[in-house]
Amino acid sequence: MEEPQQTSGVALRDEATRLAVPRYPGTAGDDEVIERVATALEQAGCEVRRQEFDYDLTPVWRLLRVMLATAALALAVATGLLESRPLAAIVVLAVAVGGGISLLGWFPWLERLYRRPGSTVTSNVEGVVPAAGRPLILLMAHHDSKSQNLTMLERGMLTVVALLSVLGVLVLATGVLAGAVAAPAAWARWLVGGTGVVALVLLSTLRSGNESPGGVDNAGSLAVLLALAQRLPARIGDRAELRFLSTGAEEDHMIGAMRYLDRHFPDGPGERPVYVLNLDGAGAPGRIVLLERYGFGYWFSKELSELARREAEALGLRPRGVLLPPGMGIDAIPFAHRGLPCLTLSSGSLGRATLAVHSAADRAENLDPETLEAVYRLTERMAERLAEGETDALSRAPLRAES
Repeated sequence: MEEPQQTSGVALRDEATRLAVPRYPGTAGDDEVIERVATALEQAGCEVRRQEFDYDLTPVWRLLRVMLATAALALAVATGLLESRPLAAIVVLAVAVGGGISLLGWFPWLERLYRRPGSTVTSNVEGVVPAAGRPLILLMAHHDSKSQNLTMLERGMLTVVALLSVLGVLVLATGVLAGAVAAPAAWARWLVGGTGVVALVLLSTLRSGNESPGGVDNAGSLAVLLALAQRLPARIGDRAELRFLSTGAEEDHMIGAMRYLDRHFPDGPGERPVYVLNLDGAGAPGRIVLLERYGFGYWFSKELSELARREAEALGLRPRGVLLPPGMGIDAIPFAHRGLPCLTLSSGSLGRATLAVHSAADRAENLDPETLEAVYRLTERMAERLAEGETDALSRAPLRAES
């Protein structure tokens, strides 16, 4: 097979521009991009497979809102009890924190909530270059987009405020109960607890729509994936099986990734090695970002992180390792919970492009060609090293973060 010419950042941004249309799951824009992806994978010489699925998120949204409202009420009650009944305040907070952990963390049993059939219909699209008996390298990027009344940054900040508020009230109540400190003035108590109540109430108003072209999230990553499908098979040969997966409904709680795993990896990775490189947010101006840990300190894959850092250094890149905070989700999370080592490659810093995510302002012109090309080169190089057997000792389970 003749190897295509090197992909440029400008070409990647041009492709991302064609993909950057509002495409919330189940909409006409979603259908349009699914067809475009399937055609591109077929033209790259892949065996194209589609997995259509449907779902209903209504019960999940109701549950989330009820839990957030309950947590806000519990925090308000605990704040009011802090001075006169600190033990009762601690008990109330313990109940609220228990519900919050089940909400903000990600546990395998949660996947049961997303198996309900419904009226939203979308698809996963996969291009396969088979190599029987060889290691499997799965590269993926979600193709859907969404707008929200709260940006991703706002959601993250509100989540952190709520957690710090709960912790603050808990510390104060414990101190008062132990007699170590006097109960603070009412204004101080409500400053600590009230900010968390407001944050939880605002989080309960979250809703999604179809106004975002999804340039950074996730047309840039999808353009990188399609370019890899064109070039990588010739570089890998028959040393590994390649799968180029474009997931649907990532923006609806990663349902596409869960449905793909249900079909292909219901019991985990199986006998042969499986490595997953996820692309999400690629092309936002700034340094390469490695989403290495998530939730309450779990590693996606230490070994893939080490490989990424080594190959980035060889390319003259300086990636940043990032913890994905509780309450935020990406397709890599259900993959990690099925025991498949997965690393997400992203980019950017706290700037205009990142702040525009999940809004109508997330357009393809926010993408930086040089950063797109850097993500492409690093992903390509990692896939080549994986095909060469660089990570034979790869761990197949999420690891607790070191202190």
